[in-house]
Amino acid sequence: MLIKDRWYIACPSARLASDKPFPFQVGDRKLVAFRDQEGAPQVLDDRCPHRAVPLSLGRVEQGKLSCGYHGWVFDGEGECISVLSEGPNSRIPGKVQARQYPTQTLKGMVFVWTGDSEPAPIQEDVPEEFFENESQVLYRIADWPVDWRVALENSMDSHVYYVHRDTILMFARGPLDP
Repeated sequence: MLIKDRWYIACPSARLASDKPFPFQVGDRKLVAFRDQEGAPQVLDDRCPHRAVPLSLGRVEQGKLSCGYHGWVFDGEGECISVLSEGPNSRIPGKVQARQYPTQTLKGMVFVWTGDSEPAPIQEDVPEEFFENESQVLYRIADWPVDWRVALENSMDSHVYYVHRDTILMFARGPLDP
């Protein structure tokens, strides 16, 4: 299930190498992230508009993502800027677009807007700690082959504060606000 008009975490910024596409999924949307020439994270549909091959199977060179099937090359805006298999006289560049998704990076995490409309202010969807200078955001990535509700119930519920109340992390955090 995907609520479309929301900001979602795409990946930790450190996961985006300058030369490799990073495939990920938000709900039922298969997406691919990469760094453009300036090093900024970009996200496109992980589907080449030509033959629907995953763009994540391609390569990133000089901040451009090329499809591994026929060499169609896309910039960070999703515009096809060249077709390697047709050479410099190709008529395709400028006429084909891969869907591009807006991104923002906060505290080392890349967020992606999945809606069809203009992005809402990211402050509406992202916890306030991402905007506080004194806040530290810790994360762990794990693949649990279960329904997301079971994972959430067993990792983010209130038992953490009770069962793990004597851990160093809880002492460092201090008392919870009432």
